Amino acid sequence: MNHIWQDFKRPIRNSLKYAKALAKGYPFHYANQQNPDHSDRYLHKWTEFSTPIPDRGTPEIRANRIWNLQLATQKLNCLYIPPQKIFSFSDRIGEPTKTNGFREAPVFVRGQVLTDVGGGLCLIATNIFNTLLYAGCEILERHCHSIDAYGESRFYELGQDAAVANGYKDLIVRNHSQIPLQLRFQVLEKENKVESSVWGNAPKPWQVRVESKIVQQIEAPDVQYLSGWIVKTSRYIKSELEQSSTWQRDYEAVSCYQPCIKS
Repeated sequence: MNHIWQDFKRPIRNSLKYAKALAKGYPFHYANQQNPDHSDRYLHKWTEFSTPIPDRGTPEIRANRIWNLQLATQKLNCLYIPPQKIFSFSDRIGEPTKTNGFREAPVFVRGQVLTDVGGGLCLIATNIFNTLLYAGCEILERHCHSIDAYGESRFYELGQDAAVANGYKDLIVRNHSQIPLQLRFQVLEKENKVESSVWGNAPKPWQVRVESKIVQQIEAPDVQYLSGWIVKTSRYIKSELEQSSTWQRDYEAVSCYQPCIKS
């Protein structure tokens, strides 16, 4: 019965989420062209980021995670992001369903680590978020995970992760520079990591510095739980084009991770 209710809610939830994006005008500017044949036009690497793939779960679950990562790669690699165009994770990946080829892998749901179709996509979102964050792109929407499920073995720095859930949470970023960009993404299965990079047809016009600081530790209720955290992340930009330029904060976000049961 719960499954039927979820199927009923899904299209309503997706429509409401799209309506909110539409009210802000985002869909009119979504980047949707992949141009692998034009990679030679983008010779200036702006930033690169790699994220390890967690080695958890049964062999089937691990294989499903890799499958989902590789399927998403087909929709992300060599994405052309012109000036003022917007990258939307949900727009690029679409709905992660079995019909669309996705398999069951780990997901975070209501403070627990479970398995569901499309699991593993938050790994990609986190990786790309960091690449675009350090590229200096404008962050329009980003959500942290609800829990710090991996504790000290987490695959991201606290405050620098990105959670995605179709119809609920998206990662939306704008290329607000005047330089056309290309996003590249690959799954390096043998090296057990994913890697993304941003390339421009001109050098990056600014320096970027990102700082994440723990503001508060949320104590675990007992030894079976991991602690929670409140973390503030700030990004500072300094122009490469002006000698008198000084560091200016252009992005700040607070991430809250609730205590959770150890997995």
